[in-house]
Amino acid sequence: MVQVTTEAVQGVAELLAAELKLARLELSLDLRLVLKRAALVALFALPLIVGYAFAMAALASFLATCWGRFAALGSVAALQLAVAGIGLQRALSALRRTALLERTGADVTRSVQQTRAALSGRQSHPEP
Repeated sequence: MVQVTTEAVQGVAELLAAELKLARLELSLDLRLVLKRAALVALFALPLIVGYAFAMAALASFLATCWGRFAALGSVAALQLAVAGIGLQRALSALRRTALLERTGADVTRSVQQTRAALSGRQSHPEP
């Protein structure tokens, strides 16, 4: 019985070590993917911001001919605040839904359940 328990403990320790290695590997792969995507966003963000600023200045200039300078600038500012608020709300919502280490968590849960089932099977049928 002592030998079975020792083997079970060693098996659980090896399983946990393997799960930790898997989690580290998965985390490094996820981080690499996120960094690549962030680099692409950074690459295209500056030209987008400059172009967007020119487009909003042009819109304000166009509206100033009809509404006056202050009304045009206020309207463009209100439009910017509304769009930014909606975009920020959606981005935060998507961030909250992001699952990290999804595969590792499922693997650990499955491994723990299998280990429990194996140990409970051995305990219910003790060997002499």
